[in-house]
Amino acid sequence: MNMLRNALLVALGASVAPAAEIPQNLGNVMFVGDSITHGFGTPSYRWPLHKILVDNGVKYNAVGVTEGNQNPRFCVNPGTLYAGVAFNNRHSAMSSERAYEIAGRINSSGRLGNSNIADWLGLDASYQGKFKLDMPTQTPDLVVMMIGTNDTFGDYGNKGGVGAGDNMLKAQNNLIGSVAENGTWSGTGDLDVIVDSLRKVNPRMRIIILPIPTWHDARRNNNKADDFAALMAYNENLKKWADAKKLEFVDINEVLVNPSREDKPGVAEVQFFHAVDRLHPTVQGDLLIAAKVAEALGVPGRTVGLPRKAVADFTLVTIPTVPLTRTTAAPLPQISCPTFTASVNCSVGNGATEGWVTNEGLRFTMGNGENTGVITVTESSVLWGEKADKVLYCADMSANQQELRVAYVTGDAATGYTPGFYVWLGEHLIGEALPGMAPELNGHVKGVFLSRRGTPEVRVKHAAVESGAYAPSVAE
Repeated sequence: MNMLRNALLVALGASVAPAAEIPQNLGNVMFVGDSITHGFGTPSYRWPLHKILVDNGVKYNAVGVTEGNQNPRFCVNPGTLYAGVAFNNRHSAMSSERAYEIAGRINSSGRLGNSNIADWLGLDASYQGKFKLDMPTQTPDLVVMMIGTNDTFGDYGNKGGVGAGDNMLKAQNNLIGSVAENGTWSGTGDLDVIVDSLRKVNPRMRIIILPIPTWHDARRNNNKADDFAALMAYNENLKKWADAKKLEFVDINEVLVNPSREDKPGVAEVQFFHAVDRLHPTVQGDLLIAAKVAEALGVPGRTVGLPRKAVADFTLVTIPTVPLTRTTAAPLPQISCPTFTASVNCSVGNGATEGWVTNEGLRFTMGNGENTGVITVTESSVLWGEKADKVLYCADMSANQQELRVAYVTGDAATGYTPGFYVWLGEHLIGEALPGMAPELNGHVKGVFLSRRGTPEVRVKHAAVESGAYAPSVAE
């Protein structure tokens, strides 16, 4: 990340260019995709992304040919306010949608009224259906597109037990065309049609391409291990295609989990995907995807309405070095205020050197006598709760240099700031409105405590606690 790079450059005595300014207005933004963008068992990543943009004062106007979410139970009603700004829940996505339908190559399902990208953008003057933008007023300035899941595994996998790994080349040719030995692409894929159509109405349009999420459980949906290898190979080719088309490729799988686990640790990444298929992201998965997209847009993490404050400005910075043993704890000052912020900069273990230790490491407990939160940092994850049973993030924490911050927020229902604990790693929110301990366990914790669980080595650079709730400084 840029923050880590800057920290290293400062340590080496190098100059660091000033951080890029946060964009003020993204203009008309259109989200294109299938059920992951539509919102299957969640409101989709578009809802937490909306909150990030609002928290940072970034204006945008979501445009699209439809609105809402696939399941009314999980729908955020159009017009719902967050911090006084309405979420119109507009997009151009539909559950089970295929890229070939949007491109108009095959379009007989009626999922979007037999419309396609040419209809949406007014490129086909004969189209009289309802699925179209109000052009030129709603001409997109930015498009975020994740499409192809159903074109690959949906169409070429699960057919009589034959996995997509046997058919991915055909799916790839349909989606992004073929590639020659010299690395040039044919320009004949369905995604080529979509992108070229978008550029016809706005040659300066910014287009972000998201890969297909890597599924977690190979036993689901009759898929085989080869299917996952084929999917990851497709995503690699998608990136090469996007580079050739001069598009922005944002690898959301970096914040999810690679099923190969060869270079990405994981514990219960199942919590990032719904149990029904291990494909559609959960609320936690959407939270991580939104942060990754916002980062690509140059927008820092959520503030939850809190002022930003650097940990260096905390008044109670203590314990610059904590040599934790398996039996000792290092207490920080007591907390006697309704809201508080605790922070620790730590790394754990040696990564994959001796295999990933997934449930032991640093235990970080904090409370004000009424509300108590517990974080466990392992070699491969950040976990929440007394039983360390909620996975917030998966990464190689043995190499971590980012600040882990926890703020207890009393909340404000009128603005959408839900009460609970909020967790940031660096500047990105990885835990939203998390519950604390059960009430009967709260009273005995009045302060912040660091302790070591299990065998991994725990290295703590510093820890701090501050009265009041603060979001991280962008510079952290």
